Amino acid sequence: MRSEARSAEQPRTLQPDLAREGFARSVIRGLSDRPRWLSCRYLYDREGSEIFERITETPEYYPTRTEDGILRREAARIHSLCGADTLVELGAGSATKTRHLLRAWSARDRTVRYVPIDISRAMLAETSRTLRREFPALSVHPLAGSYEQALPSLCEFSPLTLLFLGSSVGNLNATELDEFFTALAGSLAAGDELLLGIDLVKDTRTLEAAYNDAAGWSSAFTLNLLARMNRELGTDIDMDRVEHVASWNQEKSRIDIFARFLAPATVELPEWGREFRIEAGERVMVEISRKFRAPEMIQVAAAHGFDHVETFADDSNLFALLLLRRRAAGDAREANRRRLQRELEEQRLHTLDRIAPLHGEQLARQHCPILSPVIWDLGHIASYETEWIARAACAEPAVDPAATEQAAQAAAASDSSLYDPIRHPRSVRGSLPLADIDACAKMLAATRDISRRLLDRTQFPDHAELLRAGYVFSMVAQHEAQHRETILQSVQLLPSLRYEPALREEPRSPDHSVERGDEIFIPAGPFTMGTDDRSVAYDNERPAHLVDLPSYWIDTTPVTNAVYQRFVDDGGYRRRELWTAAGWRWLGETRAEHPAQWMRAADGSWQERAFGRVAALEAARPVVHVCWHEATACAAWLGRRLPNEAEWEKAAAWDLERGVPRRYPWGGAAPSAELANLEQRTFAPAAAGAYPAGASYFGCEQMLGDVWEWTSSDFLPYPGFEAFPYREYSQVHFGDRHKVLRGGSWATAAIAIRNTFRNWDLPQRRQIFAGFRCARD
Repeated sequence: MRSEARSAEQPRTLQPDLAREGFARSVIRGLSDRPRWLSCRYLYDREGSEIFERITETPEYYPTRTEDGILRREAARIHSLCGADTLVELGAGSATKTRHLLRAWSARDRTVRYVPIDISRAMLAETSRTLRREFPALSVHPLAGSYEQALPSLCEFSPLTLLFLGSSVGNLNATELDEFFTALAGSLAAGDELLLGIDLVKDTRTLEAAYNDAAGWSSAFTLNLLARMNRELGTDIDMDRVEHVASWNQEKSRIDIFARFLAPATVELPEWGREFRIEAGERVMVEISRKFRAPEMIQVAAAHGFDHVETFADDSNLFALLLLRRRAAGDAREANRRRLQRELEEQRLHTLDRIAPLHGEQLARQHCPILSPVIWDLGHIASYETEWIARAACAEPAVDPAATEQAAQAAAASDSSLYDPIRHPRSVRGSLPLADIDACAKMLAATRDISRRLLDRTQFPDHAELLRAGYVFSMVAQHEAQHRETILQSVQLLPSLRYEPALREEPRSPDHSVERGDEIFIPAGPFTMGTDDRSVAYDNERPAHLVDLPSYWIDTTPVTNAVYQRFVDDGGYRRRELWTAAGWRWLGETRAEHPAQWMRAADGSWQERAFGRVAALEAARPVVHVCWHEATACAAWLGRRLPNEAEWEKAAAWDLERGVPRRYPWGGAAPSAELANLEQRTFAPAAAGAYPAGASYFGCEQMLGDVWEWTSSDFLPYPGFEAFPYREYSQVHFGDRHKVLRGGSWATAAIAIRNTFRNWDLPQRRQIFAGFRCARD
């Protein structure tokens, strides 16, 4: 028992500690932004935590003592409403207020488990030791890490009651709050409870006094963040020339807290080679503290699958604790069903829209031996869906026996062998007896009807891998989206066709200029590559695993036409020293002299052909339609190299501050027209610098959309790879023949791209909407 107790007291660390590097990167990001900011998570070093304890003792600061009073009074009632014997707390700290709940939970003759989570390993160790002395029967399992790191681990403690006290949720803006609840919904099981502390909207005088106490502790707390920069990062900020400012923001229902510079200052981070000039009077935001109305927060929680159980508040209505319960799985299933229905229908509408301008020979003819006739792609989309929906239906035949039988008959009746990509390689597909467009349309409609019937009735059983979380429907939708991009590759090669889709937008102009040589430093250290997601991700993206990389530099944006033109004009296609042996052989065989769609105008200037249009080459746009050999040679000409795919993914996905990967470079929000050039809207890449809002944590831009990016990596399995649901998707392609591409293009659907997505092709292929960015050691 003693050995077990000692083990339990030692916090389990969720990720390697890179706190100082994360702090520096956060400061650089915040001071580079406009308006400037600093992350509030760095307020709580040892000094900051001690200062905050003094704040909680001031007469003006009501939240801590008010919440403490609510917990003291209502702990037994809260316990009576919660069935779990496990309490998990985000941001546990010293767990002072939590003791009221621990006493209520320990009153029963049952083993109680407490899982405190905090970024400070030292604080967790001390809290664990103290609690074991106070509650000898308590089982303590501390986790050291950020909230974001901890949430995926919650499932191992379910059933549980999750505590998020102190109105820490008030530090999250609207987008962050939505992401937080989304993460909670994905981490908690049906029936798990959430006890959420929220500071309530009240009169301005009370609010502002709480953050401007007469004793000056609030000011010391804010200024300690800048002092911490001096101590840990080597800045030299004159603390006598900075003041604390906190005021009520009526429009956003929050207290805004700033460090205001009273005189001009230069903030230097010598180790990172960065310098920031701050003007007199300029304010740097260090924290927000949102105030809520309980009904509005209950509505937000409900939208994410949480039912309201009860509200506990003080008599003066200063503060409230909301007890919420993760909704039953049935409601989550229905939300997932609606999402999948929408994705399937959207992809089909987009496919029909893209082929609408094509007819006759344009659909049936094979225009290039490395691309299929468009009509084959359409037949393959239908055949693929028929086969996999039939397999999925067999796993749940009782749901709709008629649909199951219909699916089986459709799979047996379809001449799927014509559309088997393994049996019929691309070069021979034009000679196959393929169906015409009317027959293909009927095939597509018939198989979609079967898919709808199964999707309408399935319960997404865990025992059926194809149906669990609706994987098969997501796979079918992504597959169709990927072939729609392949169709556009073929259309691009039609020399006599001026392709005019129904909807077409001009690519965005740059929001800011990006110069050649703009690059981002990525610090050394481990990161989590890949994913364990089994609802959307393909098998080659799994499993998640740690990769430790040395430091490196990577381009802010993909290489532009202007840069590539200089490579061409400098004789890059004739300089043997720039090319690999295989690349030089390819060059000798193809006699290539420039990217695939470039043309010389009569006056010697460069033009570019795209979907039947010929226009002047847009210098600021990423170069497109270059193969891996060309990308590698141009990178060598620049004195750089291509990044390997681990370097690419770390630059795109890793959030050093939170210690977790992002689904998209910008975070968890779904792709939009403001964040990335996707969805076949523009039919061309956008200029470098056009999507600053879509930048990654480190500041890399346009990592999703615009152009696929060649990497130096061969397409190989991750450690622990398992083929699913069939070997032919990934496994048969592993090896050194194919190179990995990352990031998607303007022609990629949003549902078919994410930071972990891996595309691959032969290094000589130029029909892909592919470019590259460079890296260096």
